[in-house]
Amino acid sequence: MTASELKTLQLVSVRWWNASAYYGISLCDALNRAGIPSIAGGRIDSPPLRKAREVFSLPTFTEINLESLKPQLALRNLRALRRYVREARITLINAHRPEDHSFGALLRQFSSTPLPLVRTVSDVRSPRDHRLNRLLHDRGTDFYIFSCKVSYERYQAVWPIFEGRSAVIYSALNTDFYHPLQEPSPLRLKLGIKPEEVLVGVIARLDPVKDHASFLRAAAQALETAPRARFLISGEDCNVTREELQVLAGELGILERVIFLDRDDGLDHRELIGALDVGVVSSNGSEVICRIAVEYMALGIPVVSTDINVLPEIVEHGRSGFVGGAGDHQAMARHITTLVNNAELRKKMGQTARRDAEARFSYPALVAQTLEAYRRAEEIVRKGRVKG
Repeated sequence: MTASELKTLQLVSVRWWNASAYYGISLCDALNRAGIPSIAGGRIDSPPLRKAREVFSLPTFTEINLESLKPQLALRNLRALRRYVREARITLINAHRPEDHSFGALLRQFSSTPLPLVRTVSDVRSPRDHRLNRLLHDRGTDFYIFSCKVSYERYQAVWPIFEGRSAVIYSALNTDFYHPLQEPSPLRLKLGIKPEEVLVGVIARLDPVKDHASFLRAAAQALETAPRARFLISGEDCNVTREELQVLAGELGILERVIFLDRDDGLDHRELIGALDVGVVSSNGSEVICRIAVEYMALGIPVVSTDINVLPEIVEHGRSGFVGGAGDHQAMARHITTLVNNAELRKKMGQTARRDAEARFSYPALVAQTLEAYRRAEEIVRKGRVKG
C-alpha cells in the first residue's frame, strides 16, 4: 500500500476533550493536511468529534457510539462500521481508545479484505492481564503506536510482545500556528507585568495531579533570590479551587506576586502562552502526552518540568529547559531561579525549544513517523497473509 492508496479511519471514542482525544484528532488533521485522507470516527455529540467538525473542519463518521456498554448497540455499531469501511474504502484503522481497539479487532477479523489495525496507546495504566485481553493485543492487532517510551515499557512488562511491532511517536501540533510571537503579548500589559519582570507560569486545570501547591512553594523559595519573578496560574477549577490556592499563596507570603487567571475561551491561547518567559509543568502524575509542554516550546519558551512519564522525553534537561523530580519544589525553585536571573540562558533555551518543537513535535514529523508505522503495519498484514 502506497501513501496515495492510504485512507484511514481514526476512531476516537473519548468522553471528554483530553490529551488522548487531542492526539487522535490532531493526527487526523495532520494527515489530511499532508494529503492523506483521514476521517475522525466516534459519537456524534462527543467533545472530540465536535472539535473535529467545528475547530479542525475534519470529515467525520458519527453513526457509532463505541462508548456505550449496551449489548444491543454492539451489533449495530459493528454493522455501521463494516458498512462505512466498505463504502468509504477505508484501508487502515487507527484505534485510540480501548473501546475502539475491541471494535477495530472485530472489524479486522470479519473484513473480506486485509484491513490493518493500529492501536495508539496514550493510557497511564498498564493493560489488564487476562487471556482475552492478551489475545486482543497479540493476535488481534497488527501494530502499536505508544505516545511515550514509559507507556511502551509498561505494556512490554505485562506482555513481552510489542518489540518489533511498535513505535514511540509523540503527540504534535501545528508549529505554523504555534510560533514565537513577534511582539510582546498584549496580555502582559493587561496583567500589569513590568518590562523588567520575568513571568513564570503554569497553564493547567486546577487538579491535584497538576500539583500547583509544589509550584507555589517553589515560587516562594525562588523569590528569595529572584525578586524580579512574577508567577501566573491559569486554569479552571477541577478538584482544587482557585480560592484554596490563593490561601496557600497567602500563607507562603507571595499572594501579591501570583496572578490567578480564570480560563477564558475568548483569549487566544497563543497570547496566554506567549505572555510567559518561563513555562512550568509541575505535575505529579498523568502526562503521557503533555500538549502544554510542546506548546511552550513551539512559542520559544524554556520549560521547567517534573520527571513524570513523557516529560523528560520532551524536555531535554539543560538544553530546552530543566527537569526535576515530581514534588521536589526545591529543585523546581533552583531551576526557576536560574532562568529568571539569566536572560541570555532563557533566550538560548527558548531557541533550542523551538527547534526541537519543529524537528520532533511538528505535524510534518508526526506524519512522517506515522506513515512509517502504517507501512510496517501493512507489511505485517501482508506477510501474515502470505504465511496463511
